[in-house]
Amino acid sequence: MSLLEEIVSRKKSEIVVARERRSLQDLERAIPTAPSVRPLTAIRREGATASPGVIAEMKRRSPSRGLIRDPYDPEALAESYWRSGARALSILTDGPFFGGALEDLSRVRKTPAGEALPLLRKDFVVDPYQVVESRVAGADILLLIVRILPGELLSELLHLGSSLGLTVLVEAHTEGEVERALAAGARVVGVNSRDLDTLKVDLDRGARLLSKLAPEIVKVAESGLKTSADFRRMGELGADFVLVGESFLLSEDPGRALEVFCGIVD
Repeated sequence: MSLLEEIVSRKKSEIVVARERRSLQDLERAIPTAPSVRPLTAIRREGATASPGVIAEMKRRSPSRGLIRDPYDPEALAESYWRSGARALSILTDGPFFGGALEDLSRVRKTPAGEALPLLRKDFVVDPYQVVESRVAGADILLLIVRILPGELLSELLHLGSSLGLTVLVEAHTEGEVERALAAGARVVGVNSRDLDTLKVDLDRGARLLSKLAPEIVKVAESGLKTSADFRRMGELGADFVLVGESFLLSEDPGRALEVFCGIVD
């Protein structure tokens, strides 16, 4: 079993437990009182010369890197990123492999940064339950990974998320996955430079995938972006947003690291 298969298997078991604790029907009844949704597309960059917006990521650890940040304070990180110019926040909510929790997102949503910026729930979404759960928890954006959603499931979850007002970011790692994302109706596509089988990063992979996307698609470049040169390159290739995590989180001052990455400070 590959790491990705292990993660998905664990996630399906978690959903069974979550459904026993709180039914889908109960979650659906909570939607009217959930926080209002802010669309990512409303802050898309304007003009060919504009810089991409930064979606700054928060996570405690990862399978490829191990422990990334300790202590891990989601509220403080959100504040730092917001004041340094982030356009949205990505919050890892997977527990076993990334050390996160859905409560992290809900806590951030109650902060000034969480009120100001759209929040992405970054997790391994494989069931309609998680889509509704995300909306109730205060997410604005939902990640769907093409690789783990076979058949019509990708389209089903994408349309459910959209019907709830969420911006659905569909992540692709290959040209074939880009085609599947677009065929399912994705309007926001993330191109990931990381090979999910080897976990190695190749920015040329992301560059190739960006070139496959039409101008009207909102484009997000993901994984392996570390320097201001990487930031400029993805902008020149047409990325509307870049999603960056580890290179900020490994810094003593993640907010300043974001500013250096964007070329705001040296």
